[in-house]
Amino acid sequence: MIFNNLSPVNQALPSKGRLMALDVGSKRIGIAISDESRFLATPKLILERLSNQKDFEKIKKFLEENQIVAIVIGRPLAMDGSAIPMTEFSEKFAKNFDDFLENKLPIFLFEERLTSFEARDVNASGVSRKKNKFIDDIAASFILQHFLDEIASQN
Repeated sequence: MIFNNLSPVNQALPSKGRLMALDVGSKRIGIAISDESRFLATPKLILERLSNQKDFEKIKKFLEENQIVAIVIGRPLAMDGSAIPMTEFSEKFAKNFDDFLENKLPIFLFEERLTSFEARDVNASGVSRKKNKFIDDIAASFILQHFLDEIASQN
């Protein structure tokens, strides 16, 4: 089931288990996961896009290996909060991925304004691991960390 806001988060989100975030682009997908306590998000993987079917299979394998209980997908918006072309792209990806999954997990579309800029800043600063050409996994970790902070503030 896909959620567009956090109001049902307490009912839909299992009380324990790791969460995974996806930063979905047309060329790459960044993946990050939380720790068991849902305190910290960590960048994990960048997938080069092949096709939805192949991408979904890789993501499904990753979520099973990491015992993921819910998914957060970045939902890009303009600075004024309005939809942009990538908003629909992200929403369509979430729907198609939800349809693909046999064992349904809650999927949260979560606003991701400025996460790519934050990821570029971290990558350029040298605070992160070696400077990388791509920052999609770091962006996914910012999406997930913002989500974790938001749900923690609700409790």
